[in-house]
This record gives sequence, structure tokens and C-alpha cells, in this order.
Amino acid sequence: MHDESGRIEETRCLGENYYLLKVFAPQIAREAKPGNFVMLRVSPTWEPLLRRPFGILQSQPPHIWLYFQVKGRGTTLLKDRQAGDRLDILGPLGNAFPELPDQKILLIAGGRGIVPLFHYAKNYAARQPLLLLYGGRGAADLKLLAELDAMPLLEKYIFSEDGSCGEKGPLTEGLEKIVREQRPQATMACGPEAMLAALAGMLRAKKLDNYASLEAVMGCGFGVCHSCAVAAADGRYRKVCADGPVFPLEEIQWPI
Repeated sequence: MHDESGRIEETRCLGENYYLLKVFAPQIAREAKPGNFVMLRVSPTWEPLLRRPFGILQSQPPHIWLYFQVKGRGTTLLKDRQAGDRLDILGPLGNAFPELPDQKILLIAGGRGIVPLFHYAKNYAARQPLLLLYGGRGAADLKLLAELDAMPLLEKYIFSEDGSCGEKGPLTEGLEKIVREQRPQATMACGPEAMLAALAGMLRAKKLDNYASLEAVMGCGFGVCHSCAVAAADGRYRKVCADGPVFPLEEIQWPI
């Protein structure tokens, strides 16, 4: 973990309030793995006081890329930062998705949940068979399709709830057929809690190794504040920042 003063090299608006930042942060970039995240001070002042968590979309030393949608005060401030601005960054934090060499893996991304799975595909698609199931409410939420097309993925399956891109419907509608036809050995997922809960139910009997990257509100990012605690299947609690954010899917107590 490093407390690094990064430098924005590019801020790009992708439309519909989605942004991509390219940041010079050599120490973090050198150690970042798919699933890791950073805690970012979004303003050059102490207001707001707390840093915000962001997943790492891609790491290619000396740079990392951050992908986000403007949703609140923190992301509103971040989108206005310009090339040359310094960013106070703490990371890389959390654990990572397992490598699972030579296994066929199905990556399942809901909306902004593409971030850690994009990082995984970028690192491993040339080494092993990777499938991608990627969905959102509409085409506006599927901003990285062109970049994904450039990766040597075995197959991509695109869903949108409004039918504006790919097949119409939630991505869970494609899961059964993909698993039956492609026979992956593991799944890795990230997205809204409702999507992950649905996947947990659908995959329970499939005899696969299933992993999920969770999103949570965080105050510190390294296990001190306990603001990101989630209930586990064993009745105890896990901290998303320190114990995760990647967990075996069945380890979490999902809402029924």
C-alpha cells in the first residue's frame, strides 16, 4: 500500500456522465492486480474530508486508469479535475481475483461492475479462455464495448434491459445457456447487489468456483472504520475493504 501523489494525464468524458481518467501513479501501477482498488482524495482541499473508493480499470506502469459515473458530490468534483492536477491516492488496497491459470472463466459484469473484470481480461485474456457476460440498463451504461472488442476474449454476450444494445433483458437471462453451452470452470462477477444475489441463487448448484467483487461505502479503505461490513453466510461479518472486495460468492449472506 502506498500513499502516492498521482498526476492526471487525461480526463475523458464518455457521455452520459461516464468518465475515464488516466493517472500517472507508478508505485500503485506496479503493484495493482485485478480486483484491487484505491482511495482517492477527489478535491485538492480537505473538503470533503474523506477519500472515495475507486476500482482500478487498468494498470500499465507507470499509469492506472479509473472509470466512474458521476453520482454524487465526490464524483462531481473528480470529473472537473484537469490534466496536470495532482491526486492524493492510497493503494492498491484489498485483495484480487484469483489467477486460475488455464481454466475457462466466465466474467459477469453489471454496469459499472465492469471495472475489475476489465482489468482481469486485460491481464489474462491472451493467456487463457475468458468469456464475458456484460449487461446494463441500456447502451448508455455499456461504455467500454470498443475497448473490450480489442481484447482476445473467447466470446462476449451483451445484454441491455431496454434492448438498445445486444439482447434485450437482464444479463441473468443469458446465464443458464452460457453455462450449459460453454461449460466454464469458474465465474467472476461484479455489479449491483441484486444481480449478485440472483447469481448466487442461480449458480449454487452448478459446481463451479464462483467469486464476486463487492462495492460498499468506505471511510478508510483498510479496515479501521468498519463502515463497509457485510453479513457473511456463517453469521459473522466481513469488511469489504480488508477481507475483500473479492469473496467466494457463497461466502456472503445474500438477501432472499
